[in-house]
Amino acid sequence: MDYIIIDDEPDAIDVLKFHLNNIPFMELKATFRDPLDALEHLQKHTVDLLFLDINMPKLSGISFPKFLEKPPLIIFTTAYSEYALESYELKAVDYLLKPIEFDRLLQAVMKAKELLNLNKAGVKASPETSLEIHEQTVFIKSGSEFHQLSIQNIKYIESDGNYVTFHTTKRSILARYKISEVKELLPQQFFVRIHRSFIVAIKHIETVKKHAVVIDAKEIPISSNYREGFLTIIEGINKKRDN
Repeated sequence: MDYIIIDDEPDAIDVLKFHLNNIPFMELKATFRDPLDALEHLQKHTVDLLFLDINMPKLSGISFPKFLEKPPLIIFTTAYSEYALESYELKAVDYLLKPIEFDRLLQAVMKAKELLNLNKAGVKASPETSLEIHEQTVFIKSGSEFHQLSIQNIKYIESDGNYVTFHTTKRSILARYKISEVKELLPQQFFVRIHRSFIVAIKHIETVKKHAVVIDAKEIPISSNYREGFLTIIEGINKKRDN
């Protein structure tokens, strides 16, 4: 799977190159510190995957794909978590926060590889269809045990200090995590934080009220800090369905 890296920070490029060199099926084609140079390159050459920083001079990573007729698969790499909502709308494969650890990077790359294989097989695939065709799971450590949870079955996560409860369609599991850690653990295309104490699965939302969402007859509050971003996601989903 060939790829290019676009990042205005040379150290960030070096970190990605170092990690990706350890993945046998990954082939680096080029690196760019100037997004306009990268744009010119991609107008003449095709690649499978793009590692794209967001905060760059001249052209932001969020705007970059809009100038490509057929954008490759994209994994955003950034130090800022607030752009995750926009990455959802652009259907990015994944959204990695710096500093990027190898295991998290490998998870994103494997997701991209699966999508690429589906596309080559003639299946019209996106991050959403990848989850539907090959159900993803996550291991949650609770005490001395690890519980494997289907991502599709997680309804919402509730935080209480340094502990969170994963509420699923089958059971609830208490685990020692901060809610910020859970947000990085789960695929951000399918989950959204609506309150300092709650992350919800978009597919399990039954009703959106003015100050709450309803999942399984339970009202989960939407705080003012997260309301605007959450409604942007909901409106974006409706627009995609209308197109």
